[in-house]
Amino acid sequence: MVANYFLMLERERAGDKVNKADLYRMLAPEVGRSEKSIEWKLRNVSAVLDELGIAWIPGLLPAHNYQDALVEAVEAQLGQHPKILIDPVSVKPRFTSAGEPMLVSPPAFLNSDLQDRHPALRRLVSKYDPAARDELNRSLGRAGEEMVFRFEFDRLCRAGRRDLAKEMDWPADRGEDDRGYDIRSFESDGEERLLEIKTTNGHARTRFWLSRTQYEVAGQNPTYRIRRVFHFRNGAEMFDIKPPLDAGLRLIPEKYVAVPR
Repeated sequence: MVANYFLMLERERAGDKVNKADLYRMLAPEVGRSEKSIEWKLRNVSAVLDELGIAWIPGLLPAHNYQDALVEAVEAQLGQHPKILIDPVSVKPRFTSAGEPMLVSPPAFLNSDLQDRHPALRRLVSKYDPAARDELNRSLGRAGEEMVFRFEFDRLCRAGRRDLAKEMDWPADRGEDDRGYDIRSFESDGEERLLEIKTTNGHARTRFWLSRTQYEVAGQNPTYRIRRVFHFRNGAEMFDIKPPLDAGLRLIPEKYVAVPR
């Protein structure tokens, strides 16, 4: 069934329509399971992909009660379908039922430790580090920035502040990545907002990288916000983290610049 999931995912990525009900009916006699049971197992696959920062098949919402054997089966399929790990974001995000991205409250605890997860899942997440892949995925990062810019522009216009919307700036779009933020926006009362956009196809607690410059700029500007965009291709929700960043994030040093003595 895991192999069938990956075949469907490749077709969905290629823009084909996937009839999941037909697959359930075809597989039921082969595997000796009910169609509902097959759907649940495929939703388990979505849950593993969610942990890896990979967009799942629409309609197969993640179901997180699964065993290590499923994780191992997903790992085997990733070896056979490596392109699944590379998402060029050639399509627009799928928004929620409201028809637009949603700004929500942050989850209770961000960047939770992997230690409370299945051993096989911990190893797989370490192997295919979603934070590293998201950081290197330029098209995903730019798509998230563009979505947030449009969201902020529309929000200000709806608030009757088109004047502020016209003052917004997107320096990251000009290649100015050294400022420590991506977008300059405003609150409806005119207060400035410096937004650093971090986008993932994974869930709200997916880890992300934070540069020293971003951390320092956040410490110097109370108007700074990390805008975390998650489930980009499966709902496009987002939330803000404000300074002090240590209060809302567990900051883990993983790399050091080493200079020979």
